[in-house]
Amino acid sequence: MPAMKGRDQRAGSRIAIKERASLNDGGDWFPCMVQDMSDGGFHIMCSKELAVGQVLDFRLVLFPEKTLNCKVEVRHVGPSGMGTKVVAIDGRGSRLIELYLQEQYSLKLNSKS
Repeated sequence: MPAMKGRDQRAGSRIAIKERASLNDGGDWFPCMVQDMSDGGFHIMCSKELAVGQVLDFRLVLFPEKTLNCKVEVRHVGPSGMGTKVVAIDGRGSRLIELYLQEQYSLKLNSKS
């Protein structure tokens, strides 16, 4: 399936955001900051050192009383943060991301008019 291969190569449009989130590596939850997101992953900054390939629980409040919970895998780490890929998410979480991204795109388009 070519679409899946393309998706793995960052095919999703990314949108810049600044949202506080939390990660869990099997111990305690720790804070992070989401720098941008797409329907397939997030660019995250955090003070904890994480390794490529590590899978973490991820929690992000996208709307009041609507929290996204999913699992992300660290795909790359650099000075500006780390790139993650969503590796486990339920239908509710996918719909939340889709709705949030639509809202962010709309806000950005309206601010340019």
